[in-house]
Amino acid sequence: MSVTKRILFGAGASWFSRIMTIVLGLVLMPVLFARLGKEDIGLWMLLGQTWMLMGILDLGFSPTITRRIALAKGKSGSAPDAPLTEDSQREVAVLVATGMRFFRWLSLAVFLIGFLAGCLFLSRMELTTLTPATAFIAWAILCLAQALGVWASVWTSLLRGVGYVGWDSIISSFVTAAVLAAQISALMLGGGLVALASVAAIGALVQRYLVLGFARHKRPDLFVIRGEYDASVLRAMWPAAIRTWVTSLGTVIIMSSDQYFIAAMGSVKEIPAFRAAYLLVYNLSSMATIMAGASAVFVSHLWQSGEKNEIHRVVIRNLRFGLGIMAAGGACILVLGPRLFDLWLGAGSFIGYPCLILFFAMLFTDAQSYIVSTCSRATEDEAFAVCSVIGGVLKIGFAWLLGHHYGLVGIAASTLIAQWLTNHWYMIHRGFHRLEIRYTTYMFKVVVPLSILFLCVYAVTDLLVRAPAFGSGIPALTAASGTAGLFLLGYCWIVVLDTSERNRLSLLIKSRGARSFT
Repeated sequence: MSVTKRILFGAGASWFSRIMTIVLGLVLMPVLFARLGKEDIGLWMLLGQTWMLMGILDLGFSPTITRRIALAKGKSGSAPDAPLTEDSQREVAVLVATGMRFFRWLSLAVFLIGFLAGCLFLSRMELTTLTPATAFIAWAILCLAQALGVWASVWTSLLRGVGYVGWDSIISSFVTAAVLAAQISALMLGGGLVALASVAAIGALVQRYLVLGFARHKRPDLFVIRGEYDASVLRAMWPAAIRTWVTSLGTVIIMSSDQYFIAAMGSVKEIPAFRAAYLLVYNLSSMATIMAGASAVFVSHLWQSGEKNEIHRVVIRNLRFGLGIMAAGGACILVLGPRLFDLWLGAGSFIGYPCLILFFAMLFTDAQSYIVSTCSRATEDEAFAVCSVIGGVLKIGFAWLLGHHYGLVGIAASTLIAQWLTNHWYMIHRGFHRLEIRYTTYMFKVVVPLSILFLCVYAVTDLLVRAPAFGSGIPALTAASGTAGLFLLGYCWIVVLDTSERNRLSLLIKSRGARSFT
């Protein structure tokens, strides 16, 4: 299987996983609004976001081990199906054995640190409808779920590092679907925060054993050579891992601290509407960056083999496709505005256009910088730690200042300003320099067609939803999303696919069409 096909498979699996998660999450949100009070919803979102933030407690070793395994595999050739040499097998075996011991102890530390820090934060909150005991128990269970996820990290790193990108996402998608379905059922049966957290913990445990079982089934040769823990290998990974961790820490402070400022300034009751608007655009951004994530290990393979032209092709395609999703989807969301939120969560749930526009502007440029920096970091270029920390410091200062003067709009603006002053320009500059991509190439091949796509989708969609036949509700949503989807398909056909791929796809469509008439 070629690199492009492997990337497309990995991206397709990740899209499937993400779409399933988004759909079920969109279903879960109105159930939360219907079954729980505003304080319960706000606290669950706060706890859930904090739980996800605990992922940074892996100290940057998950992506570092994945990259090291990918580079070790690259020594056997850049072809995805190239057999591993004995040296590569031994190097991978040592990395896995070292990672197993490290993550075993780290999972315990994650649980203890997360639980104690959460208890300290929760003890200072003023709850009116919830008991502190309920909040503490729910948090303890979520900490256990995160620790189980850290424990299983080495197996996911192994699968992705040797080129099985997407299989972990397929497993994750079914587990996530089962977890979200079980959480919806728990709410419908009268369960609360403890039930929601318990389901998440069970899902984390199940996923760990499924990933391990799949790795043993798919690549038994990787388990033939039993590696030994090597402290020198761990020490060699520390510098890159710590830089990765610091970069993640700064990103978390910038991107995921809004709810804490809102809670400190007023009440957790303001979080749901703000968070819902952010999550809607964030889900679009996460779909836009999936192909870049799926490409990372293959960029490592290509870098190890010295194939820079192929890397350029991969990066430009990732930018065209990912930012195309952001341009078409973002234009659709901006046109629909309150119509979309009233249909989804009920009247009065729209946070307002200022916040929505700020979210889109910030997450569009965030997707751009993520796509470039992910491919750059795949070459063992961990150069974004200082920039990310400065961005985090700026975010805290701007959020405190602007939040007190302009409320929710000020908090949303603080993220945009902090990112634009730091990560969003530096990641592009550093990534292009590392990968030797010219700005003129980027402007003509990416920025120009993206601008045309956004303007066309926005103009046509706006005309449609203004028509009396599509004024509001489901007709407006159907017309807008359908229009955005058609423009995106046309853009992908003309801009993303090359001539040979269009020809192959045309032949495939014609042959399938001919078969349907025979």
